[in-house]
Amino acid sequence: MNILIYGAGAIGCHLAYCLNNKKNKIFLLTRGRNYERFIKNGLDLYIFQNKVLKKRVKLTYSNQIKFINNISQIDCDLDFIFITVKLKDDNSKLYSHIFKLINKETAIIPPCTSLPTWWYFKFDKKFNIKINSKYKILKKFKKNIIGMTMWLSSVIDSPGVVSVKHVQRGYPLKEIDIKMKNKADYLRQLIKKKCKSPLVKNIYSEIYLKSVNSLAFNIIALKTKKNNFQLKKDKNAVKNIYEIMDEFDSIIIKNKIKITQSINSRIKQTLSSTNHTMSMLSDFKKKRIVELRYSWLSFKPLINNISVTNKSFNFYKKVKMELIKKKLF
Repeated sequence: MNILIYGAGAIGCHLAYCLNNKKNKIFLLTRGRNYERFIKNGLDLYIFQNKVLKKRVKLTYSNQIKFINNISQIDCDLDFIFITVKLKDDNSKLYSHIFKLINKETAIIPPCTSLPTWWYFKFDKKFNIKINSKYKILKKFKKNIIGMTMWLSSVIDSPGVVSVKHVQRGYPLKEIDIKMKNKADYLRQLIKKKCKSPLVKNIYSEIYLKSVNSLAFNIIALKTKKNNFQLKKDKNAVKNIYEIMDEFDSIIIKNKIKITQSINSRIKQTLSSTNHTMSMLSDFKKKRIVELRYSWLSFKPLINNISVTNKSFNFYKKVKMELIKKKLF
Protein backbone atom coordinates (compact mmCIF):
# COMPACT_ATOMS: atom_id res chain seq x y z
CA MET A 1 0.00 0.00 0.00
CA ASN A 2 1.10 3.58 -0.69
CA ILE A 3 0.41 5.82 2.29
CA LEU A 4 0.73 9.57 2.83
CA ILE A 5 0.88 10.86 6.40
CA TYR A 6 0.30 14.60 6.02
CA GLY A 7 1.84 15.98 9.20
CA ALA A 8 4.76 14.54 11.17
CA GLY A 9 3.62 15.50 14.64
CA ALA A 10 3.57 13.09 17.56
CA ILE A 11 0.59 11.13 16.18
CA GLY A 12 1.79 11.17 12.57
CA CYS A 13 5.20 9.81 13.58
CA HIS A 14 3.66 7.05 15.69
CA LEU A 15 1.36 6.08 12.81
CA ALA A 16 4.40 5.84 10.53
CA TYR A 17 5.84 3.28 12.94
CA CYS A 18 2.54 1.36 13.20
CA LEU A 19 2.00 1.21 9.42
CA ASN A 20 5.58 0.46 8.45
CA ASN A 21 6.27 -2.93 6.90
CA LYS A 22 8.10 -4.32 3.87
CA LYS A 23 5.01 -4.18 1.65
CA ASN A 24 4.04 -0.55 2.33
CA LYS A 25 5.57 2.70 1.09
CA ILE A 26 5.03 5.57 3.51
CA PHE A 27 5.43 9.24 2.68
CA LEU A 28 5.81 11.25 5.89
CA LEU A 29 5.37 14.94 5.16
CA THR A 30 7.07 17.43 7.41
CA ARG A 31 8.85 20.75 7.15
CA GLY A 32 11.46 22.94 8.80
CA ARG A 33 13.69 21.56 11.54
CA ASN A 34 11.82 18.27 11.65
CA TYR A 35 12.48 17.61 7.97
CA GLU A 36 16.16 18.49 8.27
CA ARG A 37 16.53 16.20 11.26
CA PHE A 38 14.62 13.33 9.60
CA ILE A 39 16.83 13.45 6.50
CA LYS A 40 20.03 13.63 8.51
CA ASN A 41 19.34 11.30 11.45
CA GLY A 42 15.95 9.68 10.88
CA LEU A 43 13.07 9.50 13.35
CA ASP A 44 13.47 8.14 16.90
CA LEU A 45 10.47 6.81 18.82
CA TYR A 46 10.48 5.83 22.48
CA ILE A 47 7.55 3.65 23.50
CA PHE A 48 6.71 3.48 27.20
CA GLN A 49 4.41 1.23 29.22
CA ASN A 50 3.61 2.12 32.83
CA LYS A 51 6.39 4.75 32.72
CA VAL A 52 8.94 2.09 31.74
CA LEU A 53 10.71 2.29 28.36
CA LYS A 54 9.67 -0.86 26.48
CA LYS A 55 10.96 -0.18 23.00
CA ARG A 56 13.11 2.22 21.03
CA VAL A 57 12.48 2.41 17.30
CA LYS A 58 14.48 4.23 14.63
CA LEU A 59 12.98 4.95 11.22
CA THR A 60 15.36 6.09 8.50
CA TYR A 61 14.88 7.09 4.87
CA SER A 62 14.43 3.90 2.82
CA ASN A 63 12.31 2.23 0.15
CA GLN A 64 9.56 1.90 2.77
CA ILE A 65 9.87 5.29 4.50
CA LYS A 66 10.11 8.51 2.49
CA PHE A 67 10.55 11.79 4.37
CA ILE A 68 9.20 14.60 2.18
CA ASN A 69 8.54 18.34 2.53
CA ASN A 70 6.35 18.76 -0.56
CA ILE A 71 3.61 16.60 -2.06
CA SER A 72 5.26 16.98 -5.48
CA GLN A 73 7.78 14.39 -4.22
CA ILE A 74 5.09 11.69 -4.26
CA ASP A 75 5.63 9.47 -7.29
CA CYS A 76 2.70 7.02 -7.14
CA ASP A 77 -1.05 6.69 -6.63
CA LEU A 78 -2.04 6.71 -2.97
CA ASP A 79 -4.11 4.07 -1.17
CA PHE A 80 -4.37 6.03 2.09
CA ILE A 81 -4.07 9.69 3.08
CA PHE A 82 -3.83 10.44 6.81
CA ILE A 83 -4.25 14.11 7.72
CA THR A 84 -2.45 14.57 11.04
CA VAL A 85 -1.99 18.32 11.39
CA LYS A 86 -3.04 20.69 14.16
CA LEU A 87 -6.54 22.10 13.85
CA LYS A 88 -5.22 25.55 13.06
CA ASP A 89 -3.72 24.02 9.93
CA ASP A 90 -6.78 21.97 9.05
CA ASN A 91 -8.81 24.10 6.66
CA SER A 92 -10.34 24.04 3.23
CA LYS A 93 -7.05 25.05 1.60
CA LEU A 94 -5.46 21.86 2.87
CA TYR A 95 -8.11 19.71 1.16
CA SER A 96 -7.69 21.70 -2.04
CA HIS A 97 -3.96 21.10 -1.74
CA ILE A 98 -4.28 17.32 -1.55
CA PHE A 99 -7.26 17.05 -3.93
CA LYS A 100 -5.06 16.10 -6.87
CA LEU A 101 -3.68 13.14 -4.88
CA ILE A 102 -7.12 11.60 -4.30
CA ASN A 103 -8.60 9.05 -6.66
CA LYS A 104 -11.82 7.06 -6.32
CA GLU A 105 -10.01 4.27 -4.43
CA THR A 106 -8.03 6.47 -2.03
CA ALA A 107 -9.05 6.17 1.62
CA ILE A 108 -9.00 9.51 3.48
CA ILE A 109 -8.46 9.62 7.24
CA PRO A 110 -9.04 13.22 8.39
CA PRO A 111 -8.13 14.50 11.87
CA CYS A 112 -10.66 13.78 14.62
CA THR A 113 -9.33 15.61 17.67
CA SER A 114 -12.46 17.77 17.37
CA LEU A 115 -15.70 17.26 15.48
CA PRO A 116 -14.51 17.09 11.86
CA THR A 117 -16.46 18.78 9.10
CA TRP A 118 -17.38 15.44 7.55
CA TRP A 119 -19.11 14.35 10.81
CA TYR A 120 -21.87 16.82 9.98
CA PHE A 121 -22.40 15.40 6.48
CA LYS A 122 -24.63 12.74 8.05
CA PHE A 123 -26.58 15.27 10.11
CA ASP A 124 -27.11 18.18 7.67
CA LYS A 125 -30.90 18.03 7.99
CA LYS A 126 -31.00 17.11 11.69
CA PHE A 127 -29.20 20.30 12.68
CA ASN A 128 -30.55 22.36 9.78
CA ILE A 129 -27.09 23.43 8.72
CA LYS A 130 -25.36 24.06 5.45
CA ILE A 131 -21.90 22.63 4.99
CA ASN A 132 -19.48 25.41 4.09
CA SER A 133 -19.05 25.45 0.32
CA LYS A 134 -15.27 25.50 0.84
CA TYR A 135 -15.52 21.84 1.92
CA LYS A 136 -17.24 20.61 -1.26
CA ILE A 137 -14.06 18.73 -2.18
CA LEU A 138 -14.22 16.66 0.99
CA LYS A 139 -17.96 16.08 0.62
CA LYS A 140 -17.39 14.84 -2.92
CA PHE A 141 -15.23 12.04 -1.50
CA LYS A 142 -17.22 11.39 1.68
CA LYS A 143 -17.58 7.68 0.84
CA ASN A 144 -13.77 7.46 0.86
CA ILE A 145 -13.53 8.57 4.49
CA ILE A 146 -12.42 6.25 7.28
CA GLY A 147 -13.22 7.68 10.69
CA MET A 148 -10.47 7.23 13.27
CA THR A 149 -9.85 8.59 16.75
CA MET A 150 -6.66 8.64 18.80
CA TRP A 151 -6.64 7.50 22.43
CA LEU A 152 -2.98 7.69 23.38
CA SER A 153 -0.47 10.06 24.90
CA SER A 154 2.29 10.88 22.42
CA VAL A 155 4.59 13.92 22.53
CA ILE A 156 7.45 15.47 20.55
CA ASP A 157 10.50 15.70 22.81
CA SER A 158 12.58 17.52 20.19
CA PRO A 159 12.75 17.60 16.36
CA GLY A 160 12.79 13.99 15.17
CA VAL A 161 12.26 12.52 18.66
CA VAL A 162 8.84 11.26 19.81
CA SER A 163 7.79 9.56 23.03
CA VAL A 164 4.63 7.45 23.30
CA LYS A 165 3.89 7.75 27.01
CA HIS A 166 0.69 5.75 27.34
CA VAL A 167 -1.77 3.91 25.09
CA GLN A 168 -5.41 3.82 26.19
CA ARG A 169 -7.55 2.49 23.31
CA GLY A 170 -5.07 3.31 20.55
CA TYR A 171 -6.74 3.96 17.19
CA PRO A 172 -10.42 2.94 17.06
CA LEU A 173 -11.57 3.19 13.44
CA LYS A 174 -14.35 2.33 11.02
CA GLU A 175 -15.34 3.15 7.46
CA ILE A 176 -18.39 5.38 6.98
CA ASP A 177 -19.35 3.62 3.74
CA ILE A 178 -19.09 -0.05 2.75
CA LYS A 179 -16.87 1.04 -0.13
CA MET A 180 -13.89 1.39 2.24
CA LYS A 181 -14.59 -1.63 4.47
CA ASN A 182 -11.70 -3.73 3.16
CA LYS A 183 -9.24 -0.90 3.60
CA ALA A 184 -10.51 -0.14 7.10
CA ASP A 185 -10.14 -3.83 8.03
CA TYR A 186 -6.62 -3.83 6.59
CA LEU A 187 -5.66 -0.75 8.61
CA ARG A 188 -7.07 -2.18 11.82
CA GLN A 189 -5.19 -5.46 11.46
CA LEU A 190 -1.95 -3.65 10.57
CA ILE A 191 -2.13 -1.24 13.52
CA LYS A 192 -3.01 -4.04 15.96
CA LYS A 193 0.37 -5.66 15.34
CA LYS A 194 2.08 -2.75 17.10
CA CYS A 195 -0.66 -0.89 18.98
CA LYS A 196 -4.41 -1.13 19.67
CA SER A 197 -7.24 -0.63 17.19
CA PRO A 198 -10.56 -1.89 18.55
CA LEU A 199 -13.53 -2.65 16.33
CA VAL A 200 -16.04 0.20 16.42
CA LYS A 201 -19.77 -0.22 15.82
CA ASN A 202 -20.75 3.46 15.62
CA ILE A 203 -17.95 5.68 14.35
CA TYR A 204 -20.07 8.85 14.65
CA SER A 205 -20.60 8.24 18.36
CA GLU A 206 -16.93 7.32 18.78
CA ILE A 207 -15.75 10.56 17.19
CA TYR A 208 -18.20 12.69 19.17
CA LEU A 209 -17.09 11.09 22.45
CA LYS A 210 -13.41 11.65 21.69
CA SER A 211 -14.00 15.22 20.51
CA VAL A 212 -16.06 16.38 23.49
CA ASN A 213 -13.62 14.61 25.81
CA SER A 214 -10.73 16.52 24.25
CA LEU A 215 -12.60 19.84 24.43
CA ALA A 216 -13.61 19.46 28.08
CA PHE A 217 -10.23 18.25 29.34
CA ASN A 218 -8.29 20.88 27.40
CA ILE A 219 -10.47 23.76 28.64
CA ILE A 220 -10.11 22.74 32.29
CA ALA A 221 -6.42 21.91 31.92
CA LEU A 222 -5.87 25.42 30.55
CA LYS A 223 -8.03 26.91 33.28
CA THR A 224 -6.21 25.14 36.14
CA LYS A 225 -2.75 24.69 34.51
CA LYS A 226 -2.78 21.08 35.75
CA ASN A 227 -1.68 17.82 34.11
CA ASN A 228 -3.76 14.64 34.38
CA PHE A 229 -2.13 13.52 37.62
CA GLN A 230 -3.00 16.85 39.24
CA LEU A 231 -6.49 16.98 37.69
CA LYS A 232 -7.26 13.54 39.11
CA LYS A 233 -6.70 14.91 42.62
CA ASP A 234 -8.77 18.05 42.00
CA LYS A 235 -12.43 17.16 42.62
CA ASN A 236 -13.68 20.56 41.45
CA ALA A 237 -11.75 20.32 38.17
CA VAL A 238 -13.16 16.83 37.53
CA LYS A 239 -16.65 18.21 38.31
CA ASN A 240 -16.13 20.99 35.74
CA ILE A 241 -15.01 18.48 33.10
CA TYR A 242 -18.15 16.44 33.81
CA GLU A 243 -20.35 19.56 33.49
CA ILE A 244 -18.97 20.45 30.05
CA MET A 245 -19.45 16.91 28.75
CA ASP A 246 -22.94 16.73 30.23
CA GLU A 247 -24.05 19.94 28.51
CA PHE A 248 -22.89 18.75 25.10
CA ASP A 249 -24.23 15.24 25.69
CA SER A 250 -27.67 16.76 26.27
CA ILE A 251 -27.60 18.21 22.74
CA ILE A 252 -26.60 14.87 21.27
CA ILE A 253 -29.24 12.92 23.21
CA LYS A 254 -32.02 15.37 22.27
CA ASN A 255 -31.12 14.80 18.64
CA LYS A 256 -31.26 11.02 19.12
CA ILE A 257 -27.60 10.42 18.37
CA LYS A 258 -26.38 7.39 20.29
CA ILE A 259 -23.83 7.80 23.10
CA THR A 260 -21.99 4.56 23.76
CA GLN A 261 -19.93 5.44 26.85
CA SER A 262 -20.82 7.17 30.13
CA ILE A 263 -19.17 10.43 31.16
CA ASN A 264 -17.62 8.88 34.26
CA SER A 265 -16.13 6.10 32.14
CA ARG A 266 -14.62 8.64 29.72
CA ILE A 267 -13.13 10.70 32.53
CA LYS A 268 -11.65 7.63 34.20
CA GLN A 269 -10.18 6.45 30.90
CA THR A 270 -8.45 9.79 30.23
CA LEU A 271 -7.17 10.20 33.78
CA SER A 272 -5.63 6.71 33.62
CA SER A 273 -2.80 8.40 31.69
CA THR A 274 -1.51 10.10 34.81
CA ASN A 275 1.78 11.38 33.35
CA HIS A 276 0.05 13.13 30.44
CA THR A 277 -0.34 16.87 29.93
CA MET A 278 -3.22 17.86 27.65
CA SER A 279 -1.98 19.04 24.27
CA MET A 280 -3.32 22.60 24.54
CA LEU A 281 -1.76 23.11 27.96
CA SER A 282 1.49 21.76 26.56
CA ASP A 283 1.32 24.29 23.70
CA PHE A 284 0.48 27.04 26.22
CA LYS A 285 3.56 26.23 28.29
CA LYS A 286 5.71 26.32 25.15
CA LYS A 287 4.14 29.69 24.19
CA ARG A 288 2.65 28.26 20.99
CA ILE A 289 -0.71 29.24 19.49
CA VAL A 290 -3.36 27.09 21.20
CA GLU A 291 -5.97 25.42 18.97
CA LEU A 292 -8.86 26.00 21.41
CA ARG A 293 -10.69 28.37 19.05
CA TYR A 294 -10.78 25.76 16.30
CA SER A 295 -11.84 23.03 18.68
CA TRP A 296 -14.69 25.14 20.07
CA LEU A 297 -15.84 26.24 16.61
CA SER A 298 -16.05 22.61 15.48
CA PHE A 299 -19.04 22.29 17.88
CA LYS A 300 -20.70 25.50 16.71
CA PRO A 301 -23.46 23.83 14.63
CA LEU A 302 -24.51 21.94 17.78
CA ILE A 303 -24.36 25.04 19.98
CA ASN A 304 -26.32 27.12 17.46
CA ASN A 305 -29.19 24.67 17.37
CA ILE A 306 -29.74 24.20 21.11
CA SER A 307 -29.65 27.02 23.66
CA VAL A 308 -27.41 25.38 26.25
CA THR A 309 -23.68 25.30 27.12
CA ASN A 310 -23.88 28.14 29.68
CA LYS A 311 -21.20 26.67 31.94
CA SER A 312 -19.18 25.40 28.98
CA PHE A 313 -19.21 28.82 27.36
CA ASN A 314 -18.22 30.58 30.59
CA PHE A 315 -15.24 28.26 31.06
CA TYR A 316 -14.29 28.74 27.43
CA LYS A 317 -14.65 32.55 27.62
CA LYS A 318 -12.38 32.82 30.68
CA VAL A 319 -9.65 30.70 29.10
CA LYS A 320 -10.04 32.53 25.79
CA MET A 321 -9.46 35.92 27.45
CA GLU A 322 -6.23 34.71 29.05
CA LEU A 323 -4.98 33.30 25.74
CA ILE A 324 -5.78 36.55 23.93
CA LYS A 325 -3.81 38.54 26.53
CA LYS A 326 -0.82 36.27 26.00
CA LYS A 327 -1.31 36.35 22.19
CA LEU A 328 -1.76 32.58 22.07
CA PHE A 329 -5.36 32.43 20.79
